[in-house]
Amino acid sequence: MTITYKEPDTGNEILLQAEPEDYNGEQGLRIIFPSKDSFVIVQKDGSWNVVDDDTINPEIIEAIGKALHPYSRYNKQS
Repeated sequence: MTITYKEPDTGNEILLQAEPEDYNGEQGLRIIFPSKDSFVIVQKDGSWNVVDDDTINPEIIEAIGKALHPYSRYNKQS
């Protein structure tokens, strides 16, 4: 899945790739930047949380969460 993200500082659009990934038994998504840097996010209690990196800008996570809202709603495990 491709996510279009607008940088808060510059307003530039960046295309991110989101690939499903198992993280310790939880369904997560690996977010891959064009520079090939990546991190994994997992949704808990309606919020997306970074689970393998502590230096990610919270504004990026918020923007990705908004872009993923329809995805998470239709792929929620019961």
